[in-house]
Amino acid sequence: MIGKQGQIIQTQSTLSGWYLRWAPWLASGFACVGYLSGVLTTPHLTLLSLLLLTGTYGAWLVIYHLGVQRLKVRSHPGWLLALFCLACASQFIPLPDTNYYWLLLLPVITTGLMTTIKPRYIGLLAAGALCLSSYLALRRIIPNWDDVSGQLTLPLSFLSTYGYVAIIRQLAAAHAAKDVSNAKLAAAHTRLQEYSAQVEELSVIRERNRIAREIHDTLGHALTLLSVQLETATQLEARGDPRLHEELLEARQVAKACLTEVRHSVEALRPDEAYAGSLQEQLRMLVAAFETTCRETTITLDLEEATHPLNPELCLTLYRCAQEALTNIRKHAHATKVLLRLSTSGGEAGQVELTVLDNGQGCPPEYEQRASGFGLRGMRERIALLDGTLRTGPEPGHGWRVEVVLPLTPRGQAEGSATGARETREKV
Repeated sequence: MIGKQGQIIQTQSTLSGWYLRWAPWLASGFACVGYLSGVLTTPHLTLLSLLLLTGTYGAWLVIYHLGVQRLKVRSHPGWLLALFCLACASQFIPLPDTNYYWLLLLPVITTGLMTTIKPRYIGLLAAGALCLSSYLALRRIIPNWDDVSGQLTLPLSFLSTYGYVAIIRQLAAAHAAKDVSNAKLAAAHTRLQEYSAQVEELSVIRERNRIAREIHDTLGHALTLLSVQLETATQLEARGDPRLHEELLEARQVAKACLTEVRHSVEALRPDEAYAGSLQEQLRMLVAAFETTCRETTITLDLEEATHPLNPELCLTLYRCAQEALTNIRKHAHATKVLLRLSTSGGEAGQVELTVLDNGQGCPPEYEQRASGFGLRGMRERIALLDGTLRTGPEPGHGWRVEVVLPLTPRGQAEGSATGARETREKV
């Protein structure tokens, strides 16, 4: 029986294998046949001999059945000792003019039970003692017993019985071990299916979060731009400003770009802007788009050329972080100056750092604590996937700082590369 944790709660004892299901009945049948044979073939059976014979066989059968039933739990081997004594004593019951061969039946059956005794040599000694008692009993019945074939048959009968039962016990033990192994295998298979389902569920959750981040970072950014431009258009209309038409054209372009981003998100593709050129070029385009809608804000770019090639996932994460930081500045900071810096460092522990610093009023305290906000949470998830760090907080005096530090090679890839290089050196 297997529990939820795959642990073995209860196993069938090797002593109560399948052969013991029939052994009690077979042993009982042989013992009864031997008893009836002794009674029917003894013409001058006395009452005392009959009582002793009946009591010995009856006690042996009762003890044997009780002992086999107690094999299901831990039991003391004293019942085996009792059967051993009864088998030895049964051969010395005074039976006049008896057919002596049937007297060997009970000792031979008991010899098979001696295989259950541990250690093994004690069982062999017990079987030898039964064989010796049978020999002495036959010598008592037949004083001048010199039948060579009979003397050879006697030990062979005991040895063959002992060996046969020992082999059966080993087969039963192997069968029980196979059942236990099959049960463990079934439990392992069940756990594997559960783990597979968990991995599939985690994969779905991870993909869902990825799509949520993409929608927030693309659609949210575009809608924020569109909202600002429409607000500007409303003010221009109220003043009758001729720049209204130009502002509406820009809003239409933003709406088209927003539709394109939605299509990319639905198709689970990276946006074109994240890989159509270098990261520095894309950041310049992002800043240019920002300045068209927030003309009162001046952005200073400090973009260092990368000393190492940046993989697309790293570029996308840095781009989205910069996009989210500028969106928050537009929505919350009301800043007039913004610094956007991108720097890289080489070496084995190379890293790239993105810093966005403004002189505005900063984000409201509740913004970072909102459980439903996808902005900072999405940034943290993206950065955590690349083994990076994110630091956000107010600047002394006024303003807000966002710092993103990402390793050029994530930890898992670095370990894989080191392992591959080590294996290559070992092969060489």
